[in-house]
Amino acid sequence: MQKSQDFSKYLFLFRLLLSMIIIYNLTIYYMDHSFLVWLIFFITMCFYVAMLWSNFRLTIMHIVIFTVFLFSMIWLSAYISKEPQDYNSVLWAWFVILSFISSREQKVATVVLIIVGLVMLNSGLDNGYPYSLIIVLASIYFGIHSLSRYIRVLKINSEQLTELEQVHLELQRTYKELQDSTVQSIRYAALTERTRIAGEIHDGLGHHFTSLIVQMQALKWMIKQDPDRAESTVDQLLDVSRQGLAEVRSVVKDWSVHEGGVEGLQELASQITHRAGLELHFDSQGTFSIWGEVIDSVLYRVLQESLTNIIRHAEASTVDVTITETAQHVQLSIADDGKYRREHPLQYGFGIQNMIRRCETIHGNCTFAARPQGGLWIKVTLPLSNTSLPKN
Repeated sequence: MQKSQDFSKYLFLFRLLLSMIIIYNLTIYYMDHSFLVWLIFFITMCFYVAMLWSNFRLTIMHIVIFTVFLFSMIWLSAYISKEPQDYNSVLWAWFVILSFISSREQKVATVVLIIVGLVMLNSGLDNGYPYSLIIVLASIYFGIHSLSRYIRVLKINSEQLTELEQVHLELQRTYKELQDSTVQSIRYAALTERTRIAGEIHDGLGHHFTSLIVQMQALKWMIKQDPDRAESTVDQLLDVSRQGLAEVRSVVKDWSVHEGGVEGLQELASQITHRAGLELHFDSQGTFSIWGEVIDSVLYRVLQESLTNIIRHAEASTVDVTITETAQHVQLSIADDGKYRREHPLQYGFGIQNMIRRCETIHGNCTFAARPQGGLWIKVTLPLSNTSLPKN
């Protein structure tokens, strides 16, 4: 940008210098020639000055017309004065202007420039061969062409610099938006993690604490009324506490790592149903791929919550767990023979809502239906991710 401003100053000084030379020539002509010849010269120079200070771009037609006009003025001044005229001062300015125009690759301007140069050399033959004039004309021509190329390169560099500055500003805006998006993502991840932990605590530990509270409330009455039964209840409380402790350890282990796949689900179902005294029918049909941590975690927690709800509310004696896999989905089915009937609407508590939310998070679904013979049927369908490994 600084170079562009410097060039503008140099261009202004060049125009000013050339204008002063024209004014000087006008003064000399006025002193040495008649008023009519001077007037012709004045009109010609006015065209020069107008072209110098305007941003008007000369076309081929303008160049030809003005060249014809210039030679006509020279011929007219010579005809009026009836004596030879030194018209090189008139041609100098036009030669400089044509050099600028020819630097923009206008071939007609180059041809006209050569004609003007030859006319100037011809006028200097009276004093011998004009070596110095040839050198001056060549210096002006090549100097102006070099300056014009420098100007074009400077303009291109200035445009590229402006474009780079715009790209830099755009990158800064994009970086700021990315930072804001990252902060929002971190906040969302933290909120999601809190919700997940809340579900883990509810699914895994809630029923143990509920059982402890109910039995401890009854224990207070049993100690006075039935000490033998109170002692038995204490043993039950210890068993529930141990189960709760085991569940805490299981949850902590699951937050770090737990066995995935069909084997992990079968082990979980066997442990829970064995502690609750339920009969388990576990069926895994076909071959299975390695699902990945996300699907493993969802299936594990949904099965855990389903079995916990069966123990708490269903009054069931048998649980059927079935797992199947197709090319696009894995399905988990949990059915019990409990007291649930179609006539009674299902209560969507926190546990069931958490199961649905887990499935929908990975674009799956979780449905609930009553079995014809009684009991609840839960069906979970999850899409297999592209990162699942091939089937064994």
